[in-house]
Amino acid sequence: VSDPLDLLVIGAGACGLAGAIAAHDAGGTVAIIEKRDRPGGNSSLSTGSIPGAGTRFQVDAGIEDSPARMIDDLHRVAGRHEADDLTELVARECGPLCEWLIDDLGARMELITAYRHIGHSVERLHAPKSRRGQDLVDDLLRFTEDRGIPLAVGNAAEGLMVEDAAVAGAVVNGEEIAARNV
Repeated sequence: VSDPLDLLVIGAGACGLAGAIAAHDAGGTVAIIEKRDRPGGNSSLSTGSIPGAGTRFQVDAGIEDSPARMIDDLHRVAGRHEADDLTELVARECGPLCEWLIDDLGARMELITAYRHIGHSVERLHAPKSRRGQDLVDDLLRFTEDRGIPLAVGNAAEGLMVEDAAVAGAVVNGEEIAARNV
């Protein structure tokens, strides 16, 4: 790859695919590499559920929730730790993520009201209607294909390129792939 990408995503699980779509839709040039022979990773093996606090789906179901309540739930279960800032970020962003996946992208997901995940004080899991993570991965793959985002399976990142204390790309199959963000 001769021209630098804005973002090289390493890993084609649900997070990597969603990140690539978001970066593309924000105007970035994006490519994805995946070390395995097919995309999906652990996301394919899961139920594909995402806890989202304060979503419009919860409001529609009469469930009162907020990122602050989710943070309290997570602290109650896991206690405070040195990554509390990440706990708070996740709690703030997962609700909008669920709405983006469903409303903007068209992922086949819904709020699960028949089940409350351990440690959560209210129902806040959003998952594929099938409760199969592979269905979420399939939706995300379709969205990346619709956008023409390149995805190369069987290509592991062998190392990161670092310039001025910042990641500037990755080495894949002995070739340097320059990216502004990896």
